[in-house]
Amino acid sequence: MSRPVAGAPASPMLACAMTEAVTGAAFDRRYREWRLEEKLDGHRVLAVVEPKSVTAWSRPRGSAAPNPRTLSPAIVDQLRRLSPGVYDGELVAPGGHAWDVVRTDARTVLVLFDVLEVGGQSLLTTTYLARRLCLLRELRRLSVRQEVVTTVESVPATWHAVLGIWARGGEGAVLKRPESMYQPGVRSPAWVKVKQLHHATLTVTGFDAGKSGPCSAFILRDDTGVCTTVKVLGHAMLRDVTARPAHYIGRRVVITYQQRTPSGTYRHGMFDHFASEDE
Repeated sequence: MSRPVAGAPASPMLACAMTEAVTGAAFDRRYREWRLEEKLDGHRVLAVVEPKSVTAWSRPRGSAAPNPRTLSPAIVDQLRRLSPGVYDGELVAPGGHAWDVVRTDARTVLVLFDVLEVGGQSLLTTTYLARRLCLLRELRRLSVRQEVVTTVESVPATWHAVLGIWARGGEGAVLKRPESMYQPGVRSPAWVKVKQLHHATLTVTGFDAGKSGPCSAFILRDDTGVCTTVKVLGHAMLRDVTARPAHYIGRRVVITYQQRTPSGTYRHGMFDHFASEDE
């Protein structure tokens, strides 16, 4: 397994967003053979357990290199009990959100949900179910009453299970094909994330430059003065916005977003459509 930064593992495998809204019985039919894990609201990390050390690495963004992460002494102590290997998981603050993980007073838990390598053997070409069984065997090495290194449940993928996660305030779910291999750094359709989305209507006040040009994103403001940006979607819209940006200033845009942060900003906002007069 290649490690582009000294000591760092390969980038983690990523889930694709569900591109077509499927619910109820249709969801159950489509994902009948899949497994479901709760999607956690924390910081993705890969933990590297070696005979004399334990290191953790954040998920790299874009072309950036992964950054080392500091784990609590209690988490490190438990990871030392596992076989040498590379373990995939999420660092979370129980009862909190991703932004709570970095609070200085936060109690953190490492929730492991996959394993890339164990005992010097790569597991990248083994199936999700085989890797899951390997992970569960390794977790039996942990102290019986400890609560700082855990795992998620892996259950049959049903719409009822998704609704249950949302009902208790969870972020969503990740659906996984049982036969899927682990593809480092790949956003694979073999993993699909299902998130509960909310809608808001904001006003275009300007544009943000990016890789697609000077009008790559809309700058939006809501009725309380909170601002956010969302990418301009599609080549046709991008061409038109770039050609006549003044036409879009003042237009109302409906976005989808995952949740509001403590400062009121829109987390994971995405362009949905231009609002009609009655929206």
